[in-house]
Amino acid sequence: MNTSENTGEDVPFDLSKAAAAATEELLPSKSKERYEKQFQIFEDWRRLKNVTSLTEDVFLAYFAEKSSSYKASSLWSTYSMLKAVLLLKENLDISKFCKVTAYLKRKSTGYQPKKSKCLSRDQIDKFLLEAPDKEFLLMKVALIFGVSGACRCDELSRMLVDDIEDQNNVLIVHIPDSKTKKPRRFVVVDERNLATYRRYLELRPPSTPHKRLFLNYKKGKCTVQPVGLHSFGKFPSQIATYLGLPTPLEYTGHCMRRSSATLLVDAGGDITNLKRHGGWQGSSVAEGYIEESIENKLDIANKIQAGPKKRPFTNIETCPSTSSDSSEICCTEISTEIFDKKVKLDHKSLSGINIANISNSTINVNICK
Repeated sequence: MNTSENTGEDVPFDLSKAAAAATEELLPSKSKERYEKQFQIFEDWRRLKNVTSLTEDVFLAYFAEKSSSYKASSLWSTYSMLKAVLLLKENLDISKFCKVTAYLKRKSTGYQPKKSKCLSRDQIDKFLLEAPDKEFLLMKVALIFGVSGACRCDELSRMLVDDIEDQNNVLIVHIPDSKTKKPRRFVVVDERNLATYRRYLELRPPSTPHKRLFLNYKKGKCTVQPVGLHSFGKFPSQIATYLGLPTPLEYTGHCMRRSSATLLVDAGGDITNLKRHGGWQGSSVAEGYIEESIENKLDIANKIQAGPKKRPFTNIETCPSTSSDSSEICCTEISTEIFDKKVKLDHKSLSGINIANISNSTINVNICK
């Protein structure tokens, strides 16, 4: 669609060229081909159906046909990509088509997207401790970095040697180019993790012509070939297979990122910490990476079902005072019951406790602890 025709103004060629170049940059550079492909599929469908208009009914019919073979998540993804390309190429905003969005929402009702399974802390520790380095050293380092920083597979694949600061007792790892365009950092601690990383780094061939951190590893040696994106996506299932976990193929490339988020929340991290840790912008997206852990369910169940704890009390056994005015009491023993645990305090622990004008008696004293 020509802007000069719409406005009636004669736009200079250099400005039109600059505007066209700026328009091309509006689509995400990493996934531009996918956006263009979805638009081409839609155009082919229009030609096949002899459709020349771009009305709401046309898009409603298109998505209704696609719903027979697309999952709800794929329908929304297709809608998002078409919306972006049509706005650039046809100056058409399909987000104003209310019936289309209502239809997509209806198709999403009850849909549960498949999510990668998570590795527990015990499973991670077992793999790092028991798996032989000769076969699994690369996967160990990828697992340490992936879980420590909630890393995406592409972030691991693009990580450079220069992105890591080794400060003896800690590694500071920089992720300069994340999916959300916001750089972030994380740290790797624990002597065992640091030693594993350093063993792997020592195997780096001096002749490596690039600075990619992760190199292909086989039989205890590294090559100069960098590890590809899809290889990182297969690591979790291979780790699950080694551990003998059921359905290992359900441990996908998102496993390390989801495991990291789940471990953080299980340890008491709040949503703010979680979003900063993983670089998530929205709370709903961040929460989608958290596994419905048994630990969280047990904590909730205990709070609801266990009821209030017993109120602690102290029983002070006293003897008759020898004083004529009974101004003081001789305390022989204090037994205190705090949360069903009886603790007896010796005579030395009773200093500072003065009870006046009381004769032979038993006194109950509440203790807040």
